[in-house]
Amino acid sequence: MESWDILVVGAGPAGGTVAHHAAGGGLSVLLVEKRQQVGFPVRCAEAVGREGFVAELGGDPAFFPDGPEEDPAPVFLADRIDEGELVSPGGRRARLQRPRTGYVLERKVFDLMLAERAARTGAEVRVKTRTVGLERADGAWRVELCGEGRGETVNCRVLIGADGVESKTARWTGLRGPWKTDELHSCAQVLAAGLDDSLRPGCVYFHLGAYIAPRGYAWAFPKGPGRANIGVGLRGESSDATALEHLEALLESHYPGASILERVHGCVPSTPPPKRIVGDGVMLVGDAAGQVDPFSGAGINWALEAGRLAAQTAVTALTSGREPTLDNLQDYQRTWTQRHRREHLKLAKVKGFVDSLTDDELDSAVTAIAEAAAGDELGEFSVGRLLRQVLRHAPGLLWKARKLL
Repeated sequence: MESWDILVVGAGPAGGTVAHHAAGGGLSVLLVEKRQQVGFPVRCAEAVGREGFVAELGGDPAFFPDGPEEDPAPVFLADRIDEGELVSPGGRRARLQRPRTGYVLERKVFDLMLAERAARTGAEVRVKTRTVGLERADGAWRVELCGEGRGETVNCRVLIGADGVESKTARWTGLRGPWKTDELHSCAQVLAAGLDDSLRPGCVYFHLGAYIAPRGYAWAFPKGPGRANIGVGLRGESSDATALEHLEALLESHYPGASILERVHGCVPSTPPPKRIVGDGVMLVGDAAGQVDPFSGAGINWALEAGRLAAQTAVTALTSGREPTLDNLQDYQRTWTQRHRREHLKLAKVKGFVDSLTDDELDSAVTAIAEAAAGDELGEFSVGRLLRQVLRHAPGLLWKARKLL
């Protein structure tokens, strides 16, 4: 029976990052991915904020060959984000400009690069390999794997659940039960081509309203001339129609004539801050841990950070000769909570406020943002500053926003 210091389940951004940092810390690492290719299919809008992205990868020349002050490597950079446009239910638009605020990635390439980096550091990567069972025995995890039709059992001292929103690791280790319906966003997205020039390069688009995306939003993120990642995310049981049906309505009304190169469906957690992401010999990272911005659904940067923090905690415990018990791995959860709990709670409240707005109120809010942007009142962009300008220009929304104040 093979034995490893670390077994990472799932080779997305969180899993690839754990594997890299843990192997770089001198641990033996096995990274398994249930699909036949790392990074596919892409169940993500693929946008990241620049600040957090640079903080995690800016020092790696494979990802930032010209240094952290410049843009990332062209091989996985689909577009730069220099501005955003909000589209209200009534067709009102607010244009927000902030050069180099983020990037639209080619996740198929990006995830592969993270897994390759882990392999170069010393981790073993296996694709088309599923976890089909696990048990705690003699202070370690005994994990049943199935790959290429063959079963095997391996031991690991620390198990990392990076297996996404449907995480079996979270359930089988008792850290979390199934998500509740209202804790998920149901999403549908396409890679569209043949689009006209109404989508400006460097601009990401967000569509609001009950017809397009009740209790959610739709997006269009350009990925080069005539191409875009276009999708819809709906929270819980927010509509009689499915996310796919809302996406079809969006494509018909705003992007007619688009050719669809790829379709993907999935879910994204939209929960309060995670309560239990560590146990005896086990840690959860990324979507499996609910480490997702509840307002926007963004999770790549948080996944990269969580992967690094979890790996550092495991390395510290195992290389110091300590057993990887809950107490000795708890630093990971404490650090994450200190850094992100307040932010997570704030974003969840903002999400609840936006969800409560009627289409007429969304029209008023987008108009208020457009007026603030035109008057150069926004300054350094943030969700909080944006909300303050909405309430300043549309004071009729103050009552609904009282819980935020």
